[in-house]
Amino acid sequence: MVLDHMDDRMAAALARLLPQVSSRAAPLTVERAREVVGSSSTHVAVACRGDEVLAMGLLVTCTTLAGQFGLVEEVAVDESARGHHLGVRVMVHLVTLAKTLDLDFVELTSRPAREAANGLYQSIGFRRREINVYRHDLEELPELR
Repeated sequence: MVLDHMDDRMAAALARLLPQVSSRAAPLTVERAREVVGSSSTHVAVACRGDEVLAMGLLVTCTTLAGQFGLVEEVAVDESARGHHLGVRVMVHLVTLAKTLDLDFVELTSRPAREAANGLYQSIGFRRREINVYRHDLEELPELR
């Protein structure tokens, strides 16, 4: 399901999942979770077993001069629930949502060491691209030359 509001219980569940996919993320606060869910460009999907949130993923929509596309971010399945296809459920939901939003395509990045995740993405139709990904941490800004 895609979240349309954020309460303390859901924020705590997402805060528990986030470190399982991002070692550099700051601890997730309720305020930050509400901000993300309230953004019109971000859609948070979760998979649950009963009342327990065990998987999540985000679809971020980007509008450029060439069109609009989606970025899948922060896909995480709780260690205790891996192997039960919850990641597949989240990903299929996000791709279906992207189609509903009439996006041109969806992209994601994944570290090569995440073999199970990479296998999942390929099994549902994502193709590996040969591309360089660059990051600037904004600690020191470049000078104009």
